[in-house]
Amino acid sequence: MKISKFFLGLTIALCCSLICFNCKKDELVEGEDADSSGPVITINTPSANAVFYTDGGIDSPDYIVITADATDDSQIDMGSVTVYNDSGEQVKYYEETSSTQNGISITDIYTSFSTIHPGNYTLEFKFEDSLGNSSTVTRNVTCEYSELSGGTDN
Repeated sequence: MKISKFFLGLTIALCCSLICFNCKKDELVEGEDADSSGPVITINTPSANAVFYTDGGIDSPDYIVITADATDDSQIDMGSVTVYNDSGEQVKYYEETSSTQNGISITDIYTSFSTIHPGNYTLEFKFEDSLGNSSTVTRNVTCEYSELSGGTDN
């Protein structure tokens, strides 16, 4: 009798643990389905195909303000912007992470890029959420040299 009660208890415990294990597994799958895409990125500045004048020319800014926002169903752990020149060389990199920002979600990037050299530049924005989903968006801008308006002092 003791042996049959033991096996009955063991069978009930085993059934309960299998039921609980399957419930947790189903919840995990639902969570993965809830956010399987990367953050949605909106570039605020500069506008697409914007033209800037190099530092030292007419109407020349010292820098171009670069801003973007991102939204996601999960926490965003990283946001970055990389600037590449005509040759594809990286000339600027800026990154923010949730670990360096006291664990908060990174929802925006704000930095600047110097307009020293004329040329075409590609700005690559990347955001990654806590589940490893990432998104990348690019924007092209041009920096042109413009002569200073020369006046004569007569």
